[in-house]
Amino acid sequence: MAISQQVIHGLNITKLKGILALDEIRFDEKPLTAILGPNGCGKSTVLHALACCYRPPEGSDGKSWQFREFFTPTSDSTWAGSSLIMHHSFRDGLTEHKDISTEYRKKADRWSPRYSRRPERDVYFIGIKSCVPRIEEETYNSAINYQTEVHADATLIKAKMGVVFNRAYTELNVHKAHAGRKYNGLALDGNRYSALAMGAGEQRVLEILSVVFKAPKYSLILIDEVDLLLHTAALTRLMQLLHDRAKEKSLQIIFTTHREAILDLTKIASIKHLHTVKNQNKTYCFSNTKPEALHRLTGERDRPLEVFVEDEMTLTIVEHELFSLGMKRYANITSYGAATNCFTLAAGLMLSGAHSVESQLFLLDGDVYASEHQRRERVNAVLTGTETSASERRERCLEGIRKLIPANDAAAAPETQLHWMIRSLPPQDDIEGTEIIELAQGIEAVDDTHSFIELIISTLNINRAAGLSRIVDVASRSPHWQLYVSELREWLELRQASVIESDTKPLPAVIPSPSAE
Repeated sequence: MAISQQVIHGLNITKLKGILALDEIRFDEKPLTAILGPNGCGKSTVLHALACCYRPPEGSDGKSWQFREFFTPTSDSTWAGSSLIMHHSFRDGLTEHKDISTEYRKKADRWSPRYSRRPERDVYFIGIKSCVPRIEEETYNSAINYQTEVHADATLIKAKMGVVFNRAYTELNVHKAHAGRKYNGLALDGNRYSALAMGAGEQRVLEILSVVFKAPKYSLILIDEVDLLLHTAALTRLMQLLHDRAKEKSLQIIFTTHREAILDLTKIASIKHLHTVKNQNKTYCFSNTKPEALHRLTGERDRPLEVFVEDEMTLTIVEHELFSLGMKRYANITSYGAATNCFTLAAGLMLSGAHSVESQLFLLDGDVYASEHQRRERVNAVLTGTETSASERRERCLEGIRKLIPANDAAAAPETQLHWMIRSLPPQDDIEGTEIIELAQGIEAVDDTHSFIELIISTLNINRAAGLSRIVDVASRSPHWQLYVSELREWLELRQASVIESDTKPLPAVIPSPSAE
C-alpha cells in the first residue's frame, strides 16, 4: 500500500557538524517552520539532515538525497560519531504509525540505516545555488535559439508570481534549446524574456513556486535562506502563499532565514532560534522567542536586576510593579516568547556562567507549568546529567523561576485574569478608569484570550503600549491584584534595599501614562 500522511514531529541531534546535544527542534506546530540564528549555528545543517532522512517513494521522480552529498568526508573530518533521531508519523494503507523514532548515525565509514530502509517521502531541497543568476552559469556564449512552450502550470504559477512581485505577468513559458538546455521564461508589459535575462529574485521565486505547486501531497520542502534577493514586502507575500499551499496539500515547508521580519509572521510560521553554548558543548532551540532574549545570551547586563517574561502583557505588569517600588531604573525586562523558552534561556545562561539567582528572575504567566512538578520536569529536560554539580544547577535554576498566581474564578491566562479583575471593579473616580471598566464589562466571550485586552485597546483608539499600561493600572486597583503578583512582588521587595542607595530615600513612584496616538 502507498505511504501517506507523513509528518516530521522533530529532531534530536546528539552531534552533527557544529550542533551538539540539541534536545529537540519541532516541526509539527505549523505548516511553515522558520529556523533562525547567527552564522555557523547549524541552520543549514538541520535542512541537510532532514533532506537525507527519507527516500523517495517508488515511482517518484524525486531525488534521493544522501548524507555524503552534504556531509562529505574530508582530511579534516569524516563525520564519524554523528548521530540524530527523527520523530515522525505516517500511514501505510489502513495502518497508522504514530510517533516513530528513527535513528541515523555514522559510526565509521557508513551511515545507517541503509537508504533502502529509510522512510518514504517526497523531499525537495532548494539551496542557495538557486540564487545564482542563470546567465552566470551559462557556458554557451554564442546566440542561443530556443523553442517556446507554455509552462505546464503557467496559469497558477504566473498568478502567484504576480502576487509576490506586484506585477501583471502575461506569460510563463519553458524555452527549449539545443543539447537539452531548458530555460524558464516570463512576459511582462509585452516583453518576453528567459531566465538568462531574468532578475535573480524572480528566478529564485519562480523555482520555489514551481517546486511548491508541483509537489505531491504530504511532501517535505526545504529552502535554505528563503529571504535572499527579496525585499520585505515580497518576502511577506511569498510566505503567505507558501502557507496557504502547505495547508491545502498537507506539506511541511521548513526554511532558514536571517530576516527578522519573519518574526512578525508567527500566525503562519513557527519560529525556531538555534543557539550553541560553546564552553558547554550544548545547542539550544528556542521556540517563537524574541530577539532580545537571544541577544542577552551573548551580551552583557547593564542593570543590577533582570526580569525575563513571556510577552508584552507580562512585561507591562512587571513594569507597573517596578515603578510602584521605585525600582524601574535598576531593572531590565526581556521577553523570551513561548513559556518553554523560560527554562531553555535559564539553562543557557547557567551553562554559560551568566545566571544569577540573586539578580535574575524568570517569570511565568501561570497558565502553564503551574505546578512545581511540571517546572521540575522541564528543568530536568534542559539541564541533564547525574553528577552533583548538575543536580545543584537544576535546583538553582528552579529557585530563579517564579509565576503569576491566577485566581480560580477565571482562566489562568493574564489577559483573562486582568479582564476579570477590571470588570469586577465599581466605577472609579477618574473618567479613564471608569471607561476601561465599562469596556471590559461589555466583553463577554471571545475566540482568543488575547482579545479580552486587544478589544479594549482598539476601542480606546490608542497605541498598544499605552493601552496595556492603562489597563494594568486599572487592574491593579482590584483586591485580587496583590495575590496575583505576590511572587513577583516578594522577589522585588527582597532586592529593593540592595539596589537603592541606603542613604537616599526614593521619591514616591509615579507610574507614567504613555501618551496616546
